[in-house]
Amino acid sequence: MKKSGLSQAIFSFLLIASSAAAETFTFTIPDVYLKGGEGEEEPVLLDVTGTGRVKAIPDQVVISARIFTENKKAGEAFDENQFKMRYLMDLLIAQGVPREKIATETLYINPVYKKNSSKVDRYAVDRRIKIFQEDMDKISPVLDALIDSQVDQIGSIQFVVKDLDKKYREALEKAAADCRATAAMLTAGLGAEVVGLKAMSYSYGDGDYRDVARRAAASEVAADYSQMIVPSEVTTTVTVRATYEIAYLGDAG
Repeated sequence: MKKSGLSQAIFSFLLIASSAAAETFTFTIPDVYLKGGEGEEEPVLLDVTGTGRVKAIPDQVVISARIFTENKKAGEAFDENQFKMRYLMDLLIAQGVPREKIATETLYINPVYKKNSSKVDRYAVDRRIKIFQEDMDKISPVLDALIDSQVDQIGSIQFVVKDLDKKYREALEKAAADCRATAAMLTAGLGAEVVGLKAMSYSYGDGDYRDVARRAAASEVAADYSQMIVPSEVTTTVTVRATYEIAYLGDAG
């Protein structure tokens, strides 16, 4: 596929003389100036897509909960909240949950105003906590402790995969290898070869194994929670898109 030798570009310039007579001048420009050189060929490009999928079973559960207290005095509202938090921690530690796996995510102390007034009526302390548990068989005891300590809300039960980076790299490597294999297969079948990589991009699919959230209200949970709330195998997908320059082997020589 070679470009034509000349491109007849016609330019007309109209010159207006004082006598209102007109003269037209016509000339041509060789396409070597217009298209970058005679005999230059456009590269042949091949666009391919590769897919990498990895499956994983979550190896950690994260349970969130809320402790809410109110009092006319801010200090007393905070002390009550602290007392409920310490009681919960004692119950969880007794169930074998390490202290460092019990974390306060947020803690707010807010004034509550009287209706239609700027005067403070009471103070509210709102604490959101998370419990990280790697022993899936101990979900039930953790929920028991939360209910026994009378937390105000059990938020979400979230199953996560801890080693995220390793799993994503694995999926990305599979997608890249699939891209290369597809390009090699197509070019070999067409009697061509890959000359070089011109462009590439990647994206994650809709399925994401990083977390699987399930909600459970304390009033709806019965005994033997661990048998009802279990992690399932989840999958994530990585897609790689690549553009290769290829050459037709039949043209060689």
